[in-house]
Amino acid sequence: MVNALTEGILVCDGLRRVTYANPSAARLLGVPVAELIGRTLAQVVLSAVDEFETTIHDADWPDRDVMAEGLPQLNQIFGLHCQDGRTVWVSSNWTPLYTEGGHSMTAVPAAGSNAGAPPYSVLVSLVDITQIREAQQRIRHLATHDTLTGLLNRSALEDRLEHALAIARRNRTRVSVMFLDLDRFKNVNDTLGHQFGDMLLREVAARLQACAREADTVARLGGDEFVVMLESLDALGTRRVAERILSAISAPFHIDGQELFLGVSIGIAVAPHDGDDPNTLLRKADAAMYLAKERGRNNFQTFTSDLDDRVSRRFRIESGLRRASDRNEFYADYQPRVDVKSGRIVSVEALIRWNSADFGRMMPGQFIQDAEETGLIVEIDRWILRAACDQLARWRRIGLPQLRMSINLSGQAFSSGQLSAMVRGALSTSGLPGDAVELEMTEGILIRDDPSLHALLTELRAMGVSLALDDFGTGYSSLSYLHRFPIDTLKIDRSFVQDLPHVAERAAITRAIIMMAQAMGMKTVAEGVETTGQLEFLREIGCDEYQGYLLTRPLEPSAVQDLVRENVRRYGLREPRLL
Repeated sequence: MVNALTEGILVCDGLRRVTYANPSAARLLGVPVAELIGRTLAQVVLSAVDEFETTIHDADWPDRDVMAEGLPQLNQIFGLHCQDGRTVWVSSNWTPLYTEGGHSMTAVPAAGSNAGAPPYSVLVSLVDITQIREAQQRIRHLATHDTLTGLLNRSALEDRLEHALAIARRNRTRVSVMFLDLDRFKNVNDTLGHQFGDMLLREVAARLQACAREADTVARLGGDEFVVMLESLDALGTRRVAERILSAISAPFHIDGQELFLGVSIGIAVAPHDGDDPNTLLRKADAAMYLAKERGRNNFQTFTSDLDDRVSRRFRIESGLRRASDRNEFYADYQPRVDVKSGRIVSVEALIRWNSADFGRMMPGQFIQDAEETGLIVEIDRWILRAACDQLARWRRIGLPQLRMSINLSGQAFSSGQLSAMVRGALSTSGLPGDAVELEMTEGILIRDDPSLHALLTELRAMGVSLALDDFGTGYSSLSYLHRFPIDTLKIDRSFVQDLPHVAERAAITRAIIMMAQAMGMKTVAEGVETTGQLEFLREIGCDEYQGYLLTRPLEPSAVQDLVRENVRRYGLREPRLL
């Protein structure tokens, strides 16, 4: 009957040697029954650990205590490293066996007979819990580790940091916390897709681990945010680790057949000087990281007391952005675009502004990055799209020439899955035809050469909407995607225009862009034109339109009306069609 049991059963004598083993015990231990007999369990397995994975030495096996004290040892958890290479986890019971009258065995000493006598053997039952143990370990790992990179997660980091701070207080040593944020990583997701972004994050995690010491802690908080915790390292050592990380992340990444370059901004806070609890240190390291971004990205900064004010301001900006639309705090200015040959105003570009209740009037550069990082940018795109279309419809109703409205949208708008519906809604509400609207996008969006982007741009073109490539020449400029995507207009970045016509290299590049666009049937628009010399050069090389302070800064709607009317009086009314 015992031979039929699924649990392993052993009987060991007073010298702890196996005198009986059932087939289940032999299968569990990976040793034939005949080879079990006469050997102790410590001799049968290579080694063993307890449930906390501490090595069990020969003197620590439960059968010794059972023999010595005559008391059972129940629910003992062991990991047995077997001779066949397996590690088997077992739940075991170790029960003393007593003689009664020298003939039979029982697991309980007879009352009043030989209660004080030592047992002469031990009954051992073994239940295989390997799968349960592995499942528990997986659950624990998932609870403490980031599933994408395998690094510690925020919860585990905070526990590890709390423990490190306690040790540092006792030993009067330092703990340095580095808060890392990848520079412009969201552009990677927006342009190349989240699957590519995930592969990149795994590679970043591997490089960070290679930069840290074995005793250091590397964690991922989420998104593109990482933390490195350094214990008992002086300021110079901390600086060297930061420099090593900057160098490692700046090296090219080769992923899925593409070469990519990244930067990382690092903020550093040190205990006990900057704080003595995990939340304070993480918050201050985060503040220092934002200072690194403000100072050009791809560098590291240490926390200073004045950064607390910066952190407070950033949180207030984020909070204000969440309420800005409901409070009607957004508004738009408009910058006219002029036909280079005729001098007529032919279109306007909508530029969002924020009249914050807390901070006053703010330009996009003061809040767009926060909007992107908090996921609010698509709602801002939705607002500017509707506001610009409504404004153009009002101008048309009062008799202004049929201008086209150009609207610059974020990369997230093109990858959100909402843009087509957003455009249809704005056109429907305003009553405008699709060919009254031009959407501007950055070059980075087009690198994400996936079917969904092709389908979206084709659908927008089917509505009549034209597409412009903004800041051409500053990013991933490639003829291949200009052929693949339905682009109507190239906007030449102001960084090329500002040096015209005096810097020969800039002039040559600008001329080449315009010639290429003409060959491909695309219109060109020069941004940032400020001098008549720049305009004359652009006219000579065949640029179609320009915008910039030479004509005017961005204007409020009523000022645009006045300027357009004056422009009509001066240059005449062009044919009533869209350019």
